[in-house]
Amino acid sequence: MPRERNHLRYQLYKSQARKRARLATTQLQIDLEMAGPTTLDLSKVRFEPIDSLALSAFECWESPHFSWEEVIGWKAREPLALDIAIWFESELCGLCFANPNKSRQRIRIVRLEGRPRETHPLKNRVAPLSVLAIEQYARIIGSSLIEAQEPFQGALPIYEQLGFGLDNEGRLVKTVGSLVL
Repeated sequence: MPRERNHLRYQLYKSQARKRARLATTQLQIDLEMAGPTTLDLSKVRFEPIDSLALSAFECWESPHFSWEEVIGWKAREPLALDIAIWFESELCGLCFANPNKSRQRIRIVRLEGRPRETHPLKNRVAPLSVLAIEQYARIIGSSLIEAQEPFQGALPIYEQLGFGLDNEGRLVKTVGSLVL
């Protein structure tokens, strides 16, 4: 019974993190509009769990980097892990899977991918939006660091723009609390 309660508690935490990320996009919309005219309406962004609907939409992606079907098994084995499907209206634009370590002091981005090769409304914004949601979750569970686990070389400048840097052990990390979009 206690394990089931913990599982339910973390389900609630993940839901809260996705909801907080959604609310944070409102401030991002204001910031975008203050910077100049924009056609991007972030009110149409949704942060959802990776479910059968997301996996079905993923199957239409052209040449993805990852096989996201195995995330369903990971979710079952890692109840603390955060899975995020980033939608713009009914269009799946990105997927992310992050997992805290046992002490919950660090949460690792295991996989992060925007829909490749095709244009979509959130092109070049999937990583910042994913990190936004992960940071919300990290705050809820008490993590102090977000780590990008084995990022692609081409993604390093993107992570650096988001406030990540190398720590003393050579890991690409970001302190929770300083998000740049």
